[in-house]
Amino acid sequence: MTLDAVEPQIFTGALAAAANSVSIVTASHAGKRAGLTVSSMCSVCAEPPLLLACVNADNDFCSLADESQRFAVNMLEQRHVQLALVFAGLTDTTDNHDRFNQGEWREGVTGSPLLERSLVSLDCEVDSVFTRGTHRVYIGKVVSVVNSAGLPLVYTDRAFAVTQALD
Repeated sequence: MTLDAVEPQIFTGALAAAANSVSIVTASHAGKRAGLTVSSMCSVCAEPPLLLACVNADNDFCSLADESQRFAVNMLEQRHVQLALVFAGLTDTTDNHDRFNQGEWREGVTGSPLLERSLVSLDCEVDSVFTRGTHRVYIGKVVSVVNSAGLPLVYTDRAFAVTQALD
């Protein structure tokens, strides 16, 4: 017996209770760059080091990541709220190339754009990719990690939030 799925509004409303780190995923190929803000990124395993990033399939990032077989995940600090909005397409900057005029970017070992002084940048080679519904799920083998100090930007209850250590 197959059960019916819950309504999309019920599902997204329930998941709004989750607290997720905010990242910008980026890819580059043949002189083009693309990136977008995501809150659906997590580790898969440590051996080998794999992470998962889930993105809407209707964007330039997917075509560049598919062509290059590489991408990066830039975990944002609390001070990066405006940058998260830019890469989410929620500001007047709509063109992907113009988005990279915000913040300081450099090329990682894979050629993917890395945000200078992000909380963490993870440079990846595509291990696998598949499509489910409206999204593409990228599993990346992490080939380089750059850490810096700071506090993570979090998204929960449909808003940006900050973290606080519990005593």
